[in-house]
Amino acid sequence: MKIVFDATLEGLSTRMDDTIKVVIGTQEVTAEQGLALLKLRGKFCKVMLSDTAIEQKEIDAVDSLPIKDESSNKSNSQRLRSVLFINWQQSKQTTNFDDYYNSEMNRIIDHYKSKLNG
Repeated sequence: MKIVFDATLEGLSTRMDDTIKVVIGTQEVTAEQGLALLKLRGKFCKVMLSDTAIEQKEIDAVDSLPIKDESSNKSNSQRLRSVLFINWQQSKQTTNFDDYYNSEMNRIIDHYKSKLNG
């Protein structure tokens, strides 16, 4: 699915996991474009930003890039840390993330140690 629309880059902010959050405000979009944007919510996709006209060779270059699925380029331990981080954020823990992470990892380790024979 491809959606092309005019927009304004409204904000950038860094995140705890060293990624960047990009906030884009659209001009008026058609109902079809709006629905297409909603279908992309939460999905990995390619993004091209330009303050000049986009040439066909640039579009072709972007189209040739693979879409990276975050889960395919992280180790299992990195994926677990990311999940624990989001859980920590959503549960509004009063402890800092490092303490929460260590506590949860110890809980997981103890759980599997208890299943070992002998």
